[in-house]
Parts: sequence; C-alpha cells; structure tokens
Amino acid sequence: MRRGGGGARGARILASLFATALALGVVFLAASCTGDEAGAGTDETFHGGAGDLPGRLPDDVSFRKSPRNALAAPEFSAALIDGTSVTASDLWDDRPVVLAFTASACSECGAVLREVAAVVEEHAGAVALLAVVREDDLEGAREFAEDQQLEFPIALGSERVWLSYAAEEPPLVVLVAPGGRVLRGWPGGVDGTDLDAELDKLYKKSGAEN
Repeated sequence: MRRGGGGARGARILASLFATALALGVVFLAASCTGDEAGAGTDETFHGGAGDLPGRLPDDVSFRKSPRNALAAPEFSAALIDGTSVTASDLWDDRPVVLAFTASACSECGAVLREVAAVVEEHAGAVALLAVVREDDLEGAREFAEDQQLEFPIALGSERVWLSYAAEEPPLVVLVAPGGRVLRGWPGGVDGTDLDAELDKLYKKSGAEN
C-alpha cells in the first residue's frame, strides 16, 4: 500500500512539474515572440543601416564616363552599423558616390554630414552617400545616427580603408565618379554649393555622347 501510495504521489508530483514546465514554456515562447516583433520593428526604423542603402538608379539618369587620368578609387568591403555587409564598388558601379570619413566624437563632422546629405538628397536617388567611421566607433555612430535621424548608410571602415584614402583625420569628403574614379577630395569638409557643382558636371546631357 505504501508503495502504491508513493507511486501515486510521485505521479502527481511529476504531473505538477510537467504542468509548471509547460506553463513556463508558454510564457517564454510568448516573450520570445514579443521580442522578435519588437526587434523587427527596430530593424525597420534603424538609421545608418541596410534600409538606407540607395535603391535602383532612376531610369531617366545617365552619367558621363569617368576621366581616364583620374585615380582608381580603392575598393573595400565593410559592415554597416546594423551588421549588413556593403561593397563600395557595388555603389559606384552606376552612380557617383560621396564618401564621408567621420567620427562620432568629431565636433565638426555632424555639420559636414548634414550639409553633404542635404546635397545628395537633392539628387533624388541618383547619387549615393556612404559615411565611414572607424571600427571602434560602432556605438558612437549608432547613437549619432539615431539622434540625428540620419537616412544614409554608415560603414565601419578598417584602418586599411582609412589609410587607402589618406583619411588621417575626420572629416574628409571624397567624390567617386560612376565606375570608380576619384574626382575630388575635401579634407575638413566641403561646402554644399561646391559639392553640388561637381556632381552636376557628372550628368550626361541629353544627346551628348560622353
């Protein structure tokens, strides 16, 4: 009888433990689902990441060939601040790219980025902007992107990338023509009017051969 009673109590205990585990599992699953949904919402509004990469080049836009005497832009691949990988040549394959070497702790860089971004935005998807920060500036870049509501991608460039563009101190703005030739570089930043004038020179006018 004692064995039978002990077995019954053991069964009841196991059943109780199973029910508790099941309940905890349901709670955990619900929490996980809620977390995934929240994460998805965050990804959709993440500033400086893949969502800010340029889309397809507008159909009514074409550019002149890159000057042959211009230096080839150093190729590089890097992770954006949301972890997405980007390759620079994929951006300048069909459009001009403005590279802005910057840092979250740079007092001048915010104003330079905003001015450059305003010019690029006026070109309605025909020009790409890629900000480049050092690899150890991830958290600062994320905070800056969110605070400023930036709408262009920010890449984590290695020391090799910075050296290849002679970017010793930020800010540095570099204009790369379609096809990957460096046209201009502006240490310390660039006036928006000057950048806009350089970009306008790249457009292929209607009926022009080059």
